[in-house]
Amino acid sequence: MSKSRVPGRPRSEKSREAILDAAFALLVERGWAGFALEAVAATAGAGKTTIYRWWKTKADLAVDAFFHATEEELRFPDTGTARGDFEAQIIELAALLTGARGRALAEMLGAARTDPSLGKALAERWLAPRRRWGYERMARAAASGELAPGVAPGPALALLYSPVYTPLLFGGETPGPEQIKAILDLACSAIFQGQAPQGSPDPTG
Repeated sequence: MSKSRVPGRPRSEKSREAILDAAFALLVERGWAGFALEAVAATAGAGKTTIYRWWKTKADLAVDAFFHATEEELRFPDTGTARGDFEAQIIELAALLTGARGRALAEMLGAARTDPSLGKALAERWLAPRRRWGYERMARAAASGELAPGVAPGPALALLYSPVYTPLLFGGETPGPEQIKAILDLACSAIFQGQAPQGSPDPTG
């Protein structure tokens, strides 16, 4: 890349971040029905041509804006046990989706049922990576003998994640950490073989 192009990069990045911030704020404030590229452009002080150059559809922009607001806090834990990994990931996910970010995702999940482009973007960017990690982690748990007898990965994952996603789909708030932990304790007791807390002696050893 030539040196003559370098000075323009910070301005482009600043404009891109302003657009993403404006898009996320408008999605939360107005919902999917009121989310429009023209309104984002006006709020961000950017030209519509700039937005259309970077994002072909409002679905692409909305999903990018959501990840811009969340990506630094998204992770797949490695605690050493399947139960610990799922508990840590779901507790963090529930905290992440409390408030504005939960409302933004709820708006997109609801609209995805009638907007194919949004459904495709959400499936590729949000759902597929988490589903893939969940099934891979369940497979490792089965191989290491951590799953309770007769437990199938699909129903187990549905049981584990339903406390986070079900309220969003029905216009509610994601449960707080204490309630999420209580639900997970019940679900994990049915899904995983008994595991002693970290640092505690194994009573079966």
